[in-house]
Amino acid sequence: MGSNKLSTLFLYFVLSPLLCAFSGFHLTSYLLVGLYTWPRTSRVLVLIFGTFIFVYEFIFKSQAPQFASGKGWTQGEWVLWTSLIPFACGVGALFMLAGFSK
Repeated sequence: MGSNKLSTLFLYFVLSPLLCAFSGFHLTSYLLVGLYTWPRTSRVLVLIFGTFIFVYEFIFKSQAPQFASGKGWTQGEWVLWTSLIPFACGVGALFMLAGFSK
């Protein structure tokens, strides 16, 4: 992507929420289905650890862009809004889909 500002916006407001929602959805699916085979377990572990590494390296550790809001957000606020809330939305999406299928 051309500019650093555009790349940072894409990382914080598109890529991170999508990755965290996907991760939350699949972790909950794994826990609810109950088929605990080694291939499924290893895939979920790699997904979760990969998400943790991504959030730590690119969201928590890096300096959050100060241009995105009028106030300066702390690192914890960036992790909450770009990672934890989308993760919870992914979990909630699976529960909603499971509830509608019955």
